[in-house]
Amino acid sequence: MSGVIQSGSHKQTTRIRRRVLCEAIAVSMTLAAAITGTAQAQEATGPAAVDAPATLDNVIVTGTRRVGMQASDSPAPIQVVTPEALRESGAPDLMNQLATQVPSINASQQGTDMTSATLVANMRALSPNHTLVLVNGKRRHFTSNVAVLGTFAGAAPTDLSFIPTSAIASTEVLTDGAAALYGSDAIAGVINFITKKDANGGSLQAMAGGYDDGGGFTTNYQANFGFGGENSYFNLALERERRETISRPGTEYGAAACVADRLKDPAKGCPATNSGTTASGYPTSTGAANLARENEYNMIYNPWFPNNSHQGDSPAVQRDIGFISAGMFLDDVTELYATGSFGQKATQSWQSYRRPSQDGGYDANGDGDRTDPIGGVGPRSGRPLTEADINKYPLGFSPSIDSKEKDWELGVGITGELAGWTYDLSSNYGKNKMDIRNTHSMNFTLWNRYGFSPDNFYVGSFEASQWDTSLDVSRDFDWGLAAPVTLAAGIEYRKDTYAIFAGEEASYTGSGSAAFPGYNPLAAGDYSRNNKAAFVNLILNPTDNWIVDLAGRYERYSDFGSKAIGKLTTRYDFNDAVAVRGTFSTGFRAPTMGENYYTAIQVGPTAATATIAAANVGNGLSPETSQNISLGLVFKPLPNLTSTVDAYQIKIDDRIRMGSTLLYSTSQTINTVTGRNGGVPDPTLPDPADTNRDGVPDDTYNATLGAALVAGGFLGNPTDPTAPGGSFDQTARANIGLNYFTNALDTKTTGVDWVTNYTTEFDWGRIDWLLAANYNKTEVTRVGNATADLGGLPLLTDQDIVAIEKNSPRYRVNLGATFHFSDKVSLLLRENIYGPQYTLATTGTYAAYPQIMDTLDLVTINGVTYYKAEIGTLFTTNVELTYKPVKGLRVSVGADNLFGEYPDKTPAAILNFNEERYATTGARDYLLGSPIGFFGPRYYARVSYEW
Repeated sequence: MSGVIQSGSHKQTTRIRRRVLCEAIAVSMTLAAAITGTAQAQEATGPAAVDAPATLDNVIVTGTRRVGMQASDSPAPIQVVTPEALRESGAPDLMNQLATQVPSINASQQGTDMTSATLVANMRALSPNHTLVLVNGKRRHFTSNVAVLGTFAGAAPTDLSFIPTSAIASTEVLTDGAAALYGSDAIAGVINFITKKDANGGSLQAMAGGYDDGGGFTTNYQANFGFGGENSYFNLALERERRETISRPGTEYGAAACVADRLKDPAKGCPATNSGTTASGYPTSTGAANLARENEYNMIYNPWFPNNSHQGDSPAVQRDIGFISAGMFLDDVTELYATGSFGQKATQSWQSYRRPSQDGGYDANGDGDRTDPIGGVGPRSGRPLTEADINKYPLGFSPSIDSKEKDWELGVGITGELAGWTYDLSSNYGKNKMDIRNTHSMNFTLWNRYGFSPDNFYVGSFEASQWDTSLDVSRDFDWGLAAPVTLAAGIEYRKDTYAIFAGEEASYTGSGSAAFPGYNPLAAGDYSRNNKAAFVNLILNPTDNWIVDLAGRYERYSDFGSKAIGKLTTRYDFNDAVAVRGTFSTGFRAPTMGENYYTAIQVGPTAATATIAAANVGNGLSPETSQNISLGLVFKPLPNLTSTVDAYQIKIDDRIRMGSTLLYSTSQTINTVTGRNGGVPDPTLPDPADTNRDGVPDDTYNATLGAALVAGGFLGNPTDPTAPGGSFDQTARANIGLNYFTNALDTKTTGVDWVTNYTTEFDWGRIDWLLAANYNKTEVTRVGNATADLGGLPLLTDQDIVAIEKNSPRYRVNLGATFHFSDKVSLLLRENIYGPQYTLATTGTYAAYPQIMDTLDLVTINGVTYYKAEIGTLFTTNVELTYKPVKGLRVSVGADNLFGEYPDKTPAAILNFNEERYATTGARDYLLGSPIGFFGPRYYARVSYEW
């Protein structure tokens, strides 16, 4: 991935300090000076007035079929975000820009494995799949990258990183269920991006910034050009971004610190066997015995040391996007239009460090083990060298997962009037494809058997597409009511496809490539489905101050049948200052193609977990169904003050989520083919696991799990490691389990949104005030069980349930003030407040050490003790100063998280315990999952010019 991080380099990202940021500002100022000269030559008018504030008087098109409705009059809760607000947020991308403006939106900052390549946002702490993304009112296609880990496993929403900010004229966020209007997915709400249709003018923008604590240096360039004539327009938007990785690993990794101490003084540090204790007095782990391996001492010479492990770091990103919006008016009411986009994105994500001896060595004489001496004695270990000391990476290694992604969409349509009806006929096709490589890696099985392994693997590809064709019509009728009645109706046809392409043979043979085993031929597949839909929408005003909006929708899918849903929205204005509004709606979400058919295996340094296509195990997937109730108040007591408060409840039945792991086999201790009771010992096979979790290992392997694993290609011929799925070789997949997407649970989400805008005028200018807040609570009301042949256990663990209920901020508050001192100078101040969140972590490793347990916040559920990994309330301060030397030119400098807020750290006792052992988890300084990441202050400079 040349250009992001040099291929083959394990060097740490260069730390970006204020000096570099000052250079970025200097470059921006130089560019600004050059533009200023040009702009001054072109400027023919006097100083512009102070920009008018954004208000709720914008005409909206989202959430209503009535033409000309303003946001302040909408019966549904909707927030309008202007391009200026997105720009002034200071956030580096569209997803985070929206999250700073709309408190019910939370943007993920980190991911693991492939989730880091497609960071996503969610609304109201529901799945990202519950928010529908539109562009000009048309459904945008999804990413092909399905999240299989984390709280929102199964997420495969629209990737907002392929929509350039410079293409957007306005963003409308509907925070209400709207599946009856727009179809599947619109359970939490809708985000509608309205693109620019300028036939002339344009803009240029350059931004550079980075983090004070190092990494993440970003350059972003955007442009917009308008072309056209009196009856046509062609608007082109371009964006190019380069972003370095951000790394905040633990200060040390496992016994590497002990190794460093031993080399300085053999009497200090970790001993070479299990018999001793660590520096903090804890007994050494089994892994510490590996200090007997000569190459283990090389950990301290790895270029990453002492920050060896990097799983959870943000990826390095390269992104290039083009976006067009075009139209031609055939007459006063008829328009031919088109939108299109093409983007490329490449990412690189470093993974957990593997110790030098972790590959197990090379069976040089082919006798089936790796214990034979190879001559000599290790000068540091003092032990005879064996085949286990023949390691591919004598310094250890950190694999990386690299992706290259292409994303494109083209839509065409015609809108006009015919026989008194307004019509809109359109067709949109979008596609996303991601190719994945696992680099700086190895295949343990190949190395163990043949003394050779590639270090760069093609592991496979994802591909998803959507073709959507729709016809909408509407007409106003005079029924003698206070206003004309709007009747709208429409039909829609959509085809979705999803495919997984197999990787190269070396990537999936045996253990597969470390960190990301390849997709084998049996996991690969190409799938499609179609659905047909029809809707009707009636909007009427029984009185001058009362509006009623009714909608109904029917959809039929080729793979699971039909659904009928409806919506009632109403608003009553008591006077010009006070109104009440409310909604009751039903909705649904069809399983994504990825949730239905994704098949893969995730392998850590030890155990493996197979993800089997939901369509091939259990009872398959059915649609989620929802009920949404909201009640709100609208206040406009002053001309420049608007405040809205909306309370809501969202019930979702049969929510789709990755189920907890069902265990199939475990490390070999008894060496039997058929289990504990009888059978011929076979050293190539592991033991059956405790699939039903009754505390006793099963007598035999679970037949249903085994059949699913064989069908997915994860279990091949035990004597043929080259077969798809490899074998149960002890160096490969001794510990294996299975999970799959399933309709695992029902949830109830309740909360309140509060948005207030106020403008105060002064002789010297004005201040635009913003208060936006969200309180949100999710409760799991039902958890399903696996089928009897799979053990009949609950599909989710207590940890899973707590993660769903507690692992998002309970509340969000945005407090903002923009000071417009004149037509030249403005200052933005914003305080972002994120409520607490937590997950539960197991205490099994630490239960024997009261000196650790006594320091933890312990929770016992169903007889199992966990500790709370809690991130407390976070406060971040953003500031941006803008200067406009001439008309059209803006020069801005700013800071995000000015005072360096960080999430809570890993409990000190656990951090120390793991840093002195061979552990990757629990050895990071900061807890993962924070809405602000663990990055610290970010400084940036931006210059833009509009004409």
